[in-house]
Amino acid sequence: MTTPTRSPYSEPGPRPAGPMITVEGMPGAGKSTALSRLGARGPVLGEYTSPDGAPLSWDSHPHRDQDDSHQNNWLRKTAQARSHLDAGAPVVVSDRDWLSSLSYAHSTGDPDLLNARCTWAVDHLERGRLQVAHLYLVVHVSPQMSLERRRHRLQPGHPWSTAEGVERLAAFYADPVTALVEHHARLAQALGGARWVHLDGDRPTSEVVAAITEQLNEAR
Repeated sequence: MTTPTRSPYSEPGPRPAGPMITVEGMPGAGKSTALSRLGARGPVLGEYTSPDGAPLSWDSHPHRDQDDSHQNNWLRKTAQARSHLDAGAPVVVSDRDWLSSLSYAHSTGDPDLLNARCTWAVDHLERGRLQVAHLYLVVHVSPQMSLERRRHRLQPGHPWSTAEGVERLAAFYADPVTALVEHHARLAQALGGARWVHLDGDRPTSEVVAAITEQLNEAR
């Protein structure tokens, strides 16, 4: 893995006072669908965003081999979240953040890739270019359900399109902090300072929306 090229969104910045909330978890758990139905509750950043903050459609996401594009997306979203908070937004919600970079690496079963991404994350956290969310809402579904819900858009060769890959992914999301301790204790400690709430995504979307909404209301 190579270190991402410098991004125009990678300048340091202070930790914002308002809460940054990230919705993470298994693909197919209904995260993006739920966030699209929240209504006007402040800025919601899509999983991948354009430079002006607009969400990118699923088919516009970078290919899994375009590592710089993926990593710079997390830097860009951090800068965009801070911009919203500086403008007075009471809370910013993000559909995934840089934790997804680590979850992907874990799902490949490649410890060298995970170690490299942990090092990348710590470097940018220390420089103020990434941010640990105040609250992580982690939505779970079983590996079998994840694959079934996405059966029409699975990608050959992608670890999230294989039983083994999504099983490793589910293990990561069950306890991300513990999953990272042996790879980078300092990063695990930083993530341990966030609040973690785990939600069941194996239920009707309306119930997932209600559960996420309840957590957002408590965080405001």
